[in-house]
Amino acid sequence: MKNNYICASICKEILVIITQYMKNTFPINCYKFNLLRLLLMVTSVFFISGLFAQDFEVGPVKLNYDCEPGEIQTKIVTIRNHDNQKQQFLLTVSDMKFDSANAQTTTNKSCKDWISVSPSFFEINPNDKKEVKVIMQVPPGESSTRGAIIHVGATEEKTAFDADKQMKSSINVKPRISVKVLQSPKSNTNYKGAISNLKEITTSKDTARTFQVRISNIGDKMIDTRIYLVLSNLETAKEIKDKPRNKSLFPGVSETINLYLPKNIPPGKYSLAAILDYGDNSTLEAVQMNIEVK
Repeated sequence: MKNNYICASICKEILVIITQYMKNTFPINCYKFNLLRLLLMVTSVFFISGLFAQDFEVGPVKLNYDCEPGEIQTKIVTIRNHDNQKQQFLLTVSDMKFDSANAQTTTNKSCKDWISVSPSFFEINPNDKKEVKVIMQVPPGESSTRGAIIHVGATEEKTAFDADKQMKSSINVKPRISVKVLQSPKSNTNYKGAISNLKEITTSKDTARTFQVRISNIGDKMIDTRIYLVLSNLETAKEIKDKPRNKSLFPGVSETINLYLPKNIPPGKYSLAAILDYGDNSTLEAVQMNIEVK
């Protein structure tokens, strides 16, 4: 890791030296200078990014369990060490976090306490791999959909002197990879989505007409949704549809998303509907408003 920082610093210094040379060689506003400088910057970004790439691999990164209440299932996660030296790995389980800042959940849907990982701490030789058992044990009477995250991180031992100048050992965790875990029994068929709060939020700076809508998973199964707008002219019945957005929603989660229509809509009175399609032979959910384009 220290070598990576050194290489990144050297790369930065080289860029500064070359840029200074080019300033002395070409006029400051010269197109050739600006183009070469841009190419150097882009090359440096890719070079530095490569230095900080993960030196291990985890697969799969999604585990789907369908245990019925009281059942146990075991799946395998494989960790591969691509480094040229032996590495230690630590696996920890935590509650599921949601990707979007707009996502909100009102229910406890964690299965963290149902998961055991064996082994959870181990070493892997260079260019070798390790198979880890991830065991899901669902308590009797628990048929709801639950989720969790398994964090796989490479670690390194480091030492430090405490206040009494005594040597002690600790673990320094490097960047990690997350494995998403979902548990939902086949007997649970409670698919249900909802859409609401359609409103326009277009500003003068927007290049398209922007609408906001709230989508919710009010059932107890993970749903893969498609959300889109349908604009219908009340006089001609001609329709305009926008490109659908895809979104997966965990049970109990609601999220606000933006949808778009072009600004060059012909004048007239329209009915605008936001459609939620979450498959599984379910009926489409919709929310509607009227708009007038002058």
